[in-house]
Amino acid sequence: MARPGACEICSAFWVTGLGRAETLGVSDEFMAEIRRCRHCGAYWEVGAFSHPKVITRAQATRELPDLDRLEQGLGIAFPDPPTIESG
Repeated sequence: MARPGACEICSAFWVTGLGRAETLGVSDEFMAEIRRCRHCGAYWEVGAFSHPKVITRAQATRELPDLDRLEQGLGIAFPDPPTIESG
């Protein structure tokens, strides 16, 4: 079952180990790694002291101010990320 804002492939990684999202970078300030799914474009925050969670592009940019450069450097045509419902 997919988490809100993510697909079944990247959501299942945390259980199956298959479909790992691409690592974009590490935020020392937030003590988290930021990843992005090649299949649905979702951004993931993998914190040192928390469970992985789907975050918005705005949050990913706060954590990695050079996000655009990091993504371009990977040379991957990521799809637009799904909309995350605020709640």
